[in-house]
Amino acid sequence: MDYKIYLKCDNLQYTGSCAERGIRNAFIAQHDEMSQRGVIVPSSGNMALGAAYHGCALNIPVTVVLPERCPPSQTQRCAELGADVVLYGDTLEDTVSYTKKVNRDGKHILLSSDDPLVMAGLGTVGVEIITQLPEADAVIVPVSAGALLAATLVACKKLKCTCLVYGAESAKVPTMMKALQAGHPLPVPVVPNIAQGLSASVVGQNAFATIKGRLDRMLVVDEAYIAKAVINVLERERLVADGAGVCALAAVMQGLVPELRGKRAVCIISGGNIDSNRLSRTIQRGLGVSGRLLRFAVAVPDHCKGLEVLARVIAEERAVLKSLITEQMWVHTDIGTTWANVVVETGNEEHAASFKDHLRDLYPTVRFAILEIDDKHKNSGVH
Repeated sequence: MDYKIYLKCDNLQYTGSCAERGIRNAFIAQHDEMSQRGVIVPSSGNMALGAAYHGCALNIPVTVVLPERCPPSQTQRCAELGADVVLYGDTLEDTVSYTKKVNRDGKHILLSSDDPLVMAGLGTVGVEIITQLPEADAVIVPVSAGALLAATLVACKKLKCTCLVYGAESAKVPTMMKALQAGHPLPVPVVPNIAQGLSASVVGQNAFATIKGRLDRMLVVDEAYIAKAVINVLERERLVADGAGVCALAAVMQGLVPELRGKRAVCIISGGNIDSNRLSRTIQRGLGVSGRLLRFAVAVPDHCKGLEVLARVIAEERAVLKSLITEQMWVHTDIGTTWANVVVETGNEEHAASFKDHLRDLYPTVRFAILEIDDKHKNSGVH
């Protein structure tokens, strides 16, 4: 790709995301009041971790409300950092509704990413980008409820008015795109996806008011490219980032910003809080859509040399055998044939294509599982 890509790695923050920038600013600005009343934070993970850590550092009592499906590692970490942890509901919206209900009397200060003080803290991302790279032509920002995008937009445009600012979100939950198309925030169904950290059902009112009419472009990214971006960052940059965190880079990989070829574009890596199980599944998904993990079924002779020959073919093609299971009971062809269900790892798409061609030449009956990349969002955008 003919892009000059720079990464702003906020996954390297102490709690693993840019969220703690906003939390810290809000905690310092309202320290005395928060110390007395305490803070309650509904979150899908990142805001909770940031609040727990900085609450402990600043002696502010913190209660975090997380969805019940939140990874145990995150809830445990919040507790270790001194926060009171409450688990409720399946989605972030459930936790927000519950938090508002239990805090009807206003005993605690309820803090969300749409709070102006939190947004001001998040704006330091944009300040640092333009300060550290004054020649930046564009900044691409992952989008959930929109606070990071709004804050970065204001900071970048203030310091360098010619800098383009794009938002990037998952095609599975295109919350900001729908809001921009409608002209106002509106609920969007939340479905399971790789970029789970971007799964806000509605954008924040303050964030949307800041973004509307000022954003250069909104990008909707297919999750297949998000999975590929996770692997790309892991293998090439030696960085662990979650699906939400790499959404900006995934937009470039998907080819959504051809106008930025030859220009200096900064992709914000907004977070790296991904548990090991989810990371493993994301890697498998990314290898599959990249053509580096092939699954196929092939009919082989049912005798002592059948599987031996197949294994030799795989080895000669320099592919790595990951799994092989034979199936005989439900085979309806001749009784001298068995089906081998195989998974192999290849080096890249070209290697995979060569491997497929060789197998087709040797075996008249071979079926490859197809993982298609959805390109229906490829040219979508708000200008």
